Amino acid sequence: MSTGAAPLRPRPLVAIVGRPNVGKSTLFNRFVGRRRAIVEPTAGVTRDRLVLPARYEDPPLDFDVMDTGGLGLVDRGDLAEAVQAQVLTGVQRADVVLFLLDAREGLTLLDEQVAGWLRRAGRPILLVANKSETGQAQRNLVEFARLGLGDVIPISAQEGAGLGDLYWALSERLPPAGEVAPLPEDAPRIAVLGRRNAGKSSYLNAVLREQRVLVSPIPGTTRDAVEVRFEWRGQPLILVDTAGIHRRTKVANAVEYFSLGRSHEALQHADVALLLLDLDAGVQRLDQSLARAILDHHKPVVVVGTKADLADPARLQAFPEEVAHKLPHLRGAPVCSLSNTARRGLDKPLDLALALRAEARRRVGTAELNRALEQSFTSLRFRGRGDKPRAYYATQLSTAPPTFLVFVNRKSAFEKEALRTLGQDLRRRLGFPRVPVRLVLRERERTPAGPD
Repeated sequence: MSTGAAPLRPRPLVAIVGRPNVGKSTLFNRFVGRRRAIVEPTAGVTRDRLVLPARYEDPPLDFDVMDTGGLGLVDRGDLAEAVQAQVLTGVQRADVVLFLLDAREGLTLLDEQVAGWLRRAGRPILLVANKSETGQAQRNLVEFARLGLGDVIPISAQEGAGLGDLYWALSERLPPAGEVAPLPEDAPRIAVLGRRNAGKSSYLNAVLREQRVLVSPIPGTTRDAVEVRFEWRGQPLILVDTAGIHRRTKVANAVEYFSLGRSHEALQHADVALLLLDLDAGVQRLDQSLARAILDHHKPVVVVGTKADLADPARLQAFPEEVAHKLPHLRGAPVCSLSNTARRGLDKPLDLALALRAEARRRVGTAELNRALEQSFTSLRFRGRGDKPRAYYATQLSTAPPTFLVFVNRKSAFEKEALRTLGQDLRRRLGFPRVPVRLVLRERERTPAGPD
């Protein structure tokens, strides 16, 4: 009797581990096929565990790869112990550990210390020597035999050399791609945004019930956009913790510059944003700037007040009114509050985010859209000189955000204020009270006049 196809296996995890500045993030970016992790010569750039899918055709592999912080790092933020705990957690969950070394520098004392640490972890290890392009680097390879961890695989993560050998070595330790469970398709992406120390990382850890990302009172602890896939109430979700936003005039170095860029990239690819505000600090100018960025990307947003356990009851009650007054461009966005430490209100932002995503993905029938358009122009009074704005008909181009192509008399007649007013009125009439809509104007082609 046939028992049917074998069940798919859980996605294997490959962790890249090593001391600082051996090229872990460069190799990570090679695996995932894009510049995802921040790469800088500064030691200690990576602090959190970054996990993304990697695929290869020959040999056929499908796995998750993890970038980790450099072991042995002691920086001025005194985060070495927390970074090491993050690496240890990642190693314990890995199916294979890639112990990355620097062939240019040869074997160092810190490499030997990391090797001892990995032996105690008891996970399968592949020894990989990066930066092996030069003759001297090739001659240094023999030093790594002293580690007693097997043959070393020379590569150049920067140039892509030797990666084929590395993939074949992985294929001997990982299941083939056809036996691995694929990633859930179309999982909602929720970007967690806010100023420094607004509680973004604490919120993600509270939802996951684990220390998934570093939390510290030191500003700027989170540097990269940390993407975490998990199941919530049976639904696959992707939460993206981002670096704290601060004024660009205070960007201290290239690492902070790229951190801010990753935050904006996370927003660009998100379905919904959670804008976290410290209830004690209230709405600040940076919050207003971030809210405008969310609006410019046409993203639905949930405004979340954090540290509710520390806030005065009157402050909590006045928070929605303060948001409406100081963030008028987020009109209609739902507002809630939570406490990460007391674990109160953690589910509400996710409930609201999923509802907003569903609202933003709704399509409107052409007849309904044009009735609403006609009603808007009947009720609205547009000011200004010259041609008055007129619209003839419209059609929906896409969803998320709901995007409508509107045929008009003159695009120049629709000043910014007129376009904003029309958009808000259509949101109300079409059932998009909490998500932004995007209007694309096109002038209707005019029929040439006939002969006199």
